Amino acid sequence: MHDRDDREMGAVGSRLVRVDADAKVTGRALYVDDLTFPGMLEAALVLPGCAHARLLKVDASDALAMAGVHAVVTADDVPGENQVGVVDRDQPLLPSERIRYSGDAVAVVVAETRAIAREAAAAVRAETEEIPAVFDAVRAMEPGAPKVHDDGNVFLEYRVRKGNIDEGFEAADIIVERTFRTHHQEHSYLEPLGAIAVPEEHGGVTIYGTMQCPYYVQKAVATVLGLPLAHVRVIQTVTGGGFGGKEDSPSEICACAAVAAWKLRRPVKLIYTREDDFYRSSKRHPMTVTYKLGATRDGTFTAAQIRVVADAGAYSTLTPVVVFRAAAHATGPYEIPNVHTDAYGVYTNRQTTGAFRGFGQPQTIFANESIVDEVAEALGLDPIDVRLKNGLAVGKRTATNQLLTESVGLPETLRQAREASGWDAKRAERGADSDPIKRGIGVGSIYYGVSLGAKGLALDGSGAHMNVYRDGSVRIAIGGTEMGQGLLTVLTQIASDALGAPTESIHVDHVDTSVVPDSGPSVASRTTLMTGNAIIDAAEKLRATMGEVASELLGVPTGEITFRDGRVGAGDRSIAFAELAAECWARNVNTAADGWYAAPLSTFDEDGQGDAYAIYSYATHVAEVEVDTRTGHVRLVRVTAAHDVGKILNPTTLEGQVEGGVLQCAGMALYERMITDGGDILTPDFSTYILPTAMDVPEIETLFIEEPYSRGPFGAKGIGETPAMPGAVAIANAIYHATGLRFLELPITAEAVRLALADGRGR
Repeated sequence: MHDRDDREMGAVGSRLVRVDADAKVTGRALYVDDLTFPGMLEAALVLPGCAHARLLKVDASDALAMAGVHAVVTADDVPGENQVGVVDRDQPLLPSERIRYSGDAVAVVVAETRAIAREAAAAVRAETEEIPAVFDAVRAMEPGAPKVHDDGNVFLEYRVRKGNIDEGFEAADIIVERTFRTHHQEHSYLEPLGAIAVPEEHGGVTIYGTMQCPYYVQKAVATVLGLPLAHVRVIQTVTGGGFGGKEDSPSEICACAAVAAWKLRRPVKLIYTREDDFYRSSKRHPMTVTYKLGATRDGTFTAAQIRVVADAGAYSTLTPVVVFRAAAHATGPYEIPNVHTDAYGVYTNRQTTGAFRGFGQPQTIFANESIVDEVAEALGLDPIDVRLKNGLAVGKRTATNQLLTESVGLPETLRQAREASGWDAKRAERGADSDPIKRGIGVGSIYYGVSLGAKGLALDGSGAHMNVYRDGSVRIAIGGTEMGQGLLTVLTQIASDALGAPTESIHVDHVDTSVVPDSGPSVASRTTLMTGNAIIDAAEKLRATMGEVASELLGVPTGEITFRDGRVGAGDRSIAFAELAAECWARNVNTAADGWYAAPLSTFDEDGQGDAYAIYSYATHVAEVEVDTRTGHVRLVRVTAAHDVGKILNPTTLEGQVEGGVLQCAGMALYERMITDGGDILTPDFSTYILPTAMDVPEIETLFIEEPYSRGPFGAKGIGETPAMPGAVAIANAIYHATGLRFLELPITAEAVRLALADGRGR
């Protein structure tokens, strides 16, 4: 659908095959567990499994007596500060006094082999005294609830105040209010968390690991070891999936390995089991969202009042940034003149929660897009018409009162999704009442602030180092991470067009913190935008330097020199890029350059007003389902996914992002629920935590709308997260269309559907 003439368009826009495909399909790609170092030991963690307890003693005598055990590392062995909090300093690496959730590790056992380490870890005895615990965020906010931290459970609040909420509801002809709930969602990446720490002869340490944010890891390891940042080098290994789950959690596993390696002065590898990963890695925040929306008879929204309670778990991790995003976007992609939003981060004694694809928005989207459908039905209006009427467009303002001036593709995503899905005809279809299989169609629309926004400006810069060798080959070091999303391929295309070098001559490395300055995290759909612009900055510097040499060789003014498709020249006079590189080398001209890009200023005051994000991406998904009323089983039949991407850089990688996102939406909507009993996880593996499989993949049609962003690389915006956001509520709305059942909680399992039908709800 989006094939382009590569010669006419250059590398950008073409379907360049993934540059890492061959290494991955042949097995040559080296993941962290494939690496080994001389003298390396293996480690395992000691998890007492307490939800909330005082730690009285760690007895490691039995473990230390076992053959092959080298050490049992506890908080007493941490040479620096025993702290790995990402935003707030509230999370000890190895608790010494208090355990706050069942994933807290009190010791690291180091042994000759992994099997010995795990056996010895099971032999370590932690003496504890139970403390009352709290497992529900709403309950945790009540007076008298057990305190997870001494300062109280509510540690964060954001507010958005726009207009006059009372006047807004007075002007409404209809008001709908509901409370919605979502639960933990596991990232379910294929490769579990893992790290290797290698002490270096200069007194520092090098960390190898699977991760999204090497600079987070660098800071955490430097903190626990008490070292300068310059003495901690972090190298990202090939990473087998992330989806946000490898943003904050790698700091913990890498720091554990680092403390053990520091104590023993030998390399230490620590690889989680899948159960370890379930207990220790962060999850999607469970949220309780109360949403009240007012509208006039013609469907114009007048006011929205929203309360968001986010369950942070035992430590805040990334909750401050996640809840900020939830608060700023809680109204959905609509212009509403009067807004009153309160969003809270709350401690409980549950698993920690952090980044997950969508970063706090899928939960609020479930609420706001369900309510929009209810308002449309109550007014007798079509749901897409209501969205078009109120949807954001150039010249309109967001809930934070930000004026949108460019690259707003929401209306076009709605129009194209409507047409491609056959929406109007399918909405009118009604099967026979006697047919047990009910078919429905539903829609969900979203907007998403690209990059970190006003609460992450200090981290919103990114670097790149570009080196052109004498033979014309190019090597690029970057600060953003490839975790399976196709970043290395897209950056190769950007570099090719920015520098004029052939794609086959370009190699982009995984992150090494010793080469590129702190470039922030690879999250928030920021990496293509930020790193792509850093590469363009470096390429422009090189073109200026190399262009002077080309000008002399060709006898043309530097202003006429062009770099394109491996040739450098003007008019009919040109030389090969490789020939120019060789000439630069012969003249001792520097052919290396550093690039840097920082996000534009964004603002968010105490009332939540300001330009919260520099630019937004938009999407609409239309989902079609079949519901078997005899069993409650919901089959996702088809999804039409329309996305405003700014500019298409590689259609194939974009389609892959959308198709993966559609399945994650299906998981959130229909299958995935981490079942717990107090602090215990009853579904700690993929045999009990139910995921959609290849058998559940629906027909997917992707539609890409290009509304270029003036500051994006070749006009592109981020799309990493938007495919995983509108689909869950589109499925929920489709189930309602099919059955008349409005669900206020996800996932909507077959059991939930069958019980609701048995209770006489629905049609």
